[in-house]
Amino acid sequence: MIIDKLIAEKILSFALSRKADAAEVFLRAYSSTSIEVKDQKVDAFDRARDIGAGLRVFTGARMGFAFTTDLSDGALASLAEAAVTNARHTEPDSFHSLPEKPASAYHTARIYDPEIVALSEKEKIERVMAMEREAFGVDVRIKRIRKASADFSNAETLILNTKGAEVYYTSTACSSSIEVVAEEKGESQAGSDFDVNRFYRKLLIEEVGRRAARRALDLLGAKHIDSVKAPVVLEATVAQEFLSLMASGFSAEGVQKKRSLFMGKLGHEVASSVITVLDDGLLDGGLGTAPSDDEAVPMQKKTVIEKGRLALFLYNTFTANKDKTVSTGNGMRGGFKGIPGVGLTNLYIEPGKLSPEDLIGPIDRGLYVTEIMGMHTANAISGDFSVGATGFWIEKGKKAYPVREITIAGNILDLMKHVDAVGSDLRFSGRIGSPSLRIKELSIGGK
Repeated sequence: MIIDKLIAEKILSFALSRKADAAEVFLRAYSSTSIEVKDQKVDAFDRARDIGAGLRVFTGARMGFAFTTDLSDGALASLAEAAVTNARHTEPDSFHSLPEKPASAYHTARIYDPEIVALSEKEKIERVMAMEREAFGVDVRIKRIRKASADFSNAETLILNTKGAEVYYTSTACSSSIEVVAEEKGESQAGSDFDVNRFYRKLLIEEVGRRAARRALDLLGAKHIDSVKAPVVLEATVAQEFLSLMASGFSAEGVQKKRSLFMGKLGHEVASSVITVLDDGLLDGGLGTAPSDDEAVPMQKKTVIEKGRLALFLYNTFTANKDKTVSTGNGMRGGFKGIPGVGLTNLYIEPGKLSPEDLIGPIDRGLYVTEIMGMHTANAISGDFSVGATGFWIEKGKKAYPVREITIAGNILDLMKHVDAVGSDLRFSGRIGSPSLRIKELSIGGK
């Protein structure tokens, strides 16, 4: 244990002695290792460590914040002085407050793997090299690997406030990713894949290499198609990106600032009846799972969209006060250097029972999308998008041939309202997950 509760208690004591009415300490220690391999040699190796404390204080209706990476007594006293001084120079806002101590115990989250902490540097490097070897071993047409990398991290978090809320937890995470290039008859195609997990033994490092290689090989011989309107199946990783476009719209902060896709739509149909979206801070092993959010509010499992109907918005304590409601446990911050905003826990579309093959089966002519480019250009407030796409043309329920240099365009709400089937293959990328989705019809731009 690196974090000492006595440090948090000292900070609160220093803050109260400087006439703060209430205070909250957020302590975090973080360690990570990042490795890149190229041609069975270590191309980059980075280790990072960070520890520090963030302090929020409240004096009347004013809030002040400061942080420090120096945990000596003198620095902690200066931290409290800075936070209280900052509060005196901010505008008062009656919606500022700290959450109360929870009435019941925090949920015990399975988010820590001691094996990740104990891993040797040698084994970490060897696993990335193995991923690269597996990719090359799939087929002789795999000629180059642009990047093969992995990350391993662990953290300790302690939150303590003057209302009696206290939560401490440890967490780990690991990830791997690779991008490969297949070449044949003067043509080259790239394929990539990734995996991320809280637990080392569940990280599919070698399989990531094989999957990326197969994705690149599958695209060799890709053709152009004419522009058409047709049914479209979005692979799970692609569907994630469309859910990401919607995600900021679920924030109560966005609604209050009139920057949400879902303004005025609470209780209304915003997606097909086969779509249910959950934000689950209790998901076993989820990257957004913890006993509490970053304000010490207990994590919850919430239904954001229920069978197509927008059921709720996501709140931290401040935004909940503005709407005279309660926090949903979505007070999130990037670390000890910032204050909580509204963020996601584990946001995902509830999976159905159909395999990707089942989704494709009824389609006579359509498109199976495996990758999109340019989602960052989409408008998160209007929901309009036009993105490049790669995938396979479908004929008579089967993937007929790979296609490239196409675009798909529309509006995210129209797309979600036209989803007629949901796959069983739920997959996460970070805090956002989705299974494959089938859309009745979408505009496809070709040659």
